[in-house]
Amino acid sequence: MSRKSNRKETLKERKTGNGAMQGDVLTVVHTREYGSLVVDITRLLEHSRRASARSVNAIMTATYWEIGRRIVEFEQKGEKRAEYGKAIIERLSSDLSSKFGRGFSR
Repeated sequence: MSRKSNRKETLKERKTGNGAMQGDVLTVVHTREYGSLVVDITRLLEHSRRASARSVNAIMTATYWEIGRRIVEFEQKGEKRAEYGKAIIERLSSDLSSKFGRGFSR
């Protein structure tokens, strides 16, 4: 008799307080079907996490592009070209860093 099957038999012999067989529950947990369930749920979670990350990345990219567009419009004030100054970028960096934390430094 193998060590695994011996363990299952030993666990089946133990009873819990309510009369249910503790080993029966553990036997179910060690079946191939249960292993397939764990693999299936793991794949689902990993797929969902990757999809969430892609969505967040796309939204953040669009947001930062729009931030850049607004900075350019502010600097140009209707002109075709702007005289870019460091002051606006430095002030924005400071203000946004204090509001949102990391990620807005020069």
